[in-house]
Amino acid sequence: MEGLDDVLQLIYGNHPKSKKLHAEAVRIINHIREKNEISREDLAIFLSVDLNSQNGKKHFYNLVSPMFGKILVSEHRGKAVFYHLSYDMFRVYMDGIRRRAKYYLLRSAEAEKEDQEDQ
Repeated sequence: MEGLDDVLQLIYGNHPKSKKLHAEAVRIINHIREKNEISREDLAIFLSVDLNSQNGKKHFYNLVSPMFGKILVSEHRGKAVFYHLSYDMFRVYMDGIRRRAKYYLLRSAEAEKEDQEDQ
């Protein structure tokens, strides 16, 4: 579970309000893992969420939307939408973070070296 906590931290952040979503997110991830893929309607039923109500739809997408582009892929088949987990998507997401961080982290490390050499 520790690794999943790290993933949830990356997806939802650590704000107390978003941490409240973690338990349901774990349920979603485990359920999709068991099923391999699931339709949006079946996922809403699993979560006991009514997609026809404004509050239900908002809660559903507050849970699911942060996962898109990180671990969750949606596929449209006609009017139906299906979700599945993707390790490749997660790897691309992490590689993007590493590329963006490289500029700042390596640049500051090089600047520290230069400062130490000047002293």
